[in-house]
Amino acid sequence: MVAAPPSPTTATKSRSDLRTPNETDERTIATKKSPRTRAPKDAGRKPKKKTSLLVTEKVEYIDYKDVNLLQRFMSDRSKIRGRRVTGNSVQQQRELATAIKNAREMALLPYTKRVASAGRPLRSRRDDESQADVADQVATEELVDEIEVVDDEAVPADEEA
Repeated sequence: MVAAPPSPTTATKSRSDLRTPNETDERTIATKKSPRTRAPKDAGRKPKKKTSLLVTEKVEYIDYKDVNLLQRFMSDRSKIRGRRVTGNSVQQQRELATAIKNAREMALLPYTKRVASAGRPLRSRRDDESQADVADQVATEELVDEIEVVDDEAVPADEEA
């Protein structure tokens, strides 16, 4: 005699196994979203391709020593502008980036530029120390003013002859 396989319990079955085929089909149809179609913005219009400055000026070789040219492709904070902004091709942008990086390494271009912030400046320990140094310097100047030098001798101002 062969033993019959045990019947699966509801604990091992998933919810999808418990449903009948009709319920499953109705449920999937109800949950599927119909694809939305967007109206085209302006199908007949293509965006204008930006011409590269390198093409207009007929630059064949990008030299890292040509700082004026390289600065045109950098932002005010010395970041390299992207291809979309400048209109460069992939190869031009790659050559431009390496030239800018070489110029930075040779100290012809800055890595960053400091931009003045509108907020209150941060105070650090160095600021406190520098203020103490300024106070000490003023005190020394006052002491020096009290002493007059007469005939290469230091004589206090009270004991003048």
